[in-house]
Amino acid sequence: MAASIPFRLQNSLSFINETFLQFVNLKVRHRSFSSCSKVLFASSDVKAPSSPEGNNERDPFPMFVDSRVQDILSRITGFDILKVAGPHKRHLEKPKYKLLTDAELKGEMAIAKERLSKRLQIPPFMNPRKPNLTPLAVDPDLAHFDTSSYVFTDVTFGIADRDRSVVVRETDGTLRVAPWDVKDRMNQIYNPREGKEYLKPQMFEERNLERMISEKNYVYILDRACCQFEPDDPDFIRTTHRIYRAVDEAGDHDDLRSTRHFGSLAFYLTWHKMADLLLLDMLNRDLASDAKDLVRLYTILHPDSSCAASLSQVSSDSSAAQVVQVYIDTASTLRDELQLALQAMEDARKADRNGLKK
Repeated sequence: MAASIPFRLQNSLSFINETFLQFVNLKVRHRSFSSCSKVLFASSDVKAPSSPEGNNERDPFPMFVDSRVQDILSRITGFDILKVAGPHKRHLEKPKYKLLTDAELKGEMAIAKERLSKRLQIPPFMNPRKPNLTPLAVDPDLAHFDTSSYVFTDVTFGIADRDRSVVVRETDGTLRVAPWDVKDRMNQIYNPREGKEYLKPQMFEERNLERMISEKNYVYILDRACCQFEPDDPDFIRTTHRIYRAVDEAGDHDDLRSTRHFGSLAFYLTWHKMADLLLLDMLNRDLASDAKDLVRLYTILHPDSSCAASLSQVSSDSSAAQVVQVYIDTASTLRDELQLALQAMEDARKADRNGLKK
């Protein structure tokens, strides 16, 4: 845990001057450090989580931000207004009543829908960030100047947390960019963010996390992870990926539908070629357009796959059943289950059409 300790007056001026001269000479940043603090800290070596398919060598972020991918993820997320605008903890306020015409009511509904759609913004899907181990400067003359390290933080107003400069002068005289965990703690001190705690909550420890997963508190865990961690934080990636696997194994995909996390779930499963159970869930719920979009997403993320090659020969206006059939024949690991679900969906639709004709 970090603790702030005041500088010793007798050598603080010379130390600060020397440090900033190093910054200027090395052209580290063209910003002035308006405040500095001496902090005791302990950096943690967090290992990056391994993916089920060993797909870590590819960077998923460029594909995630592709406009085609974002459009698909937004469509399959859905918009159940009762779920999106469901109960949220907030301070009680007096209700407001308005007398509106039909046109005004439609306008208010459109504004409310646009406001609620912001709650469905999908968290970025990224690889774990890598530590910057290259020292900025090594000065043996400053070795053992104190028993703890000095942390310098740029507290200039208006700088994004990811762009804020934080450097550490270690006890051996090495000046380096602060480790990510130290930078996160400094950002939380000088620019606190609502919902984020200074230290990692115990709920994200493995034992507690598994207990909450067994209670199926998926959305709560994912919401807290979005508040506490950056999207490329190894703890964020470890936590969210564990939740996605638990949701998929339990068949609880609908718990995340119409939440901001459903798109990330679909991207994760498709990226790692694990989308069969999600596709099965869509077919069982008669979500034919979503199933078609999921297969299209698979071909975008895996353009060299046999599924993408086969689907390229199919017309773009093909039915959902034709597109899903291509996936079943070329990429599925649950062919029998998916074939039965697809046939059941088609039979149910034919029965509905025949009923309407009668």
